[in-house]
Amino acid sequence: MLRRATVILLAAALLAPAATAGRHKPPPKVVVRTELVPSNDGFDWLDAAAGFGVAVVSFAAVLLVRNAKSAS
Repeated sequence: MLRRATVILLAAALLAPAATAGRHKPPPKVVVRTELVPSNDGFDWLDAAAGFGVAVVSFAAVLLVRNAKSAS
């Protein structure tokens, strides 16, 4: 029984491409853009990185000062 089912499935898999040949057009190529911000919009990543760095350092300084006050 299992052998017969395997042969039927194999035959169907082999005949399926031939059965649909010429009926369907291949799908058109689709271009998917992956960048969040286009490169020509004037957004400066270096400025953003510098601002983020300043924010992280400021937060770390506040935590250090706060912990130093609570320890003494």
